[in-house]
Amino acid sequence: MIRRSIILLLMLLPLLPALAVEICDMGAARDWCDRAMLRNVEGIWEFPEDQTRVLIRRALAEDNRYDIIVIESPDTRLHPGDNIGSLLNTPLPSKFEMSLYRTKERGILANPGKCLAEFDDKNGAMIVKGRKMKFSLASRWFLPSFWRAIRVTVKDPLSDLPKGLTRIYPQSVKRDPDYL
Repeated sequence: MIRRSIILLLMLLPLLPALAVEICDMGAARDWCDRAMLRNVEGIWEFPEDQTRVLIRRALAEDNRYDIIVIESPDTRLHPGDNIGSLLNTPLPSKFEMSLYRTKERGILANPGKCLAEFDDKNGAMIVKGRKMKFSLASRWFLPSFWRAIRVTVKDPLSDLPKGLTRIYPQSVKRDPDYL
């Protein structure tokens, strides 16, 4: 009985998906990308502002969710192999619900923030749009004469630059085969 179980296990080992491999460095991430049949958003990405590189890959248990795994980061609170968030499919194939953890409490990533991630395959980019909250007080409430006299408007052209990720590897994604 035990012998049959071992033989069955040995026969099934080659069938285990490459997803079960733990990714902890750039070499392992590139190797995983080269061996896996990637979907459109899967691959190695970089948050340019934070200089953090991540691997986006299908979640092990769910087909409509992708894990965001750290490969390299100058942030010492993040370690290679950390799962820092996820992407969830929506009805539109180019739009995803992105969740990224915002804090680390007792070594555990917590407090996920949600935003919209728009995948741009042509430019190898994923534009991320977060929630915005605007708060203002009417100028008549506090020192109305003063605020009418001073009016300052600052327009920063850099504030219009999109936030998001850029694709590092692979440059073009081999597609899942279409079955008839």
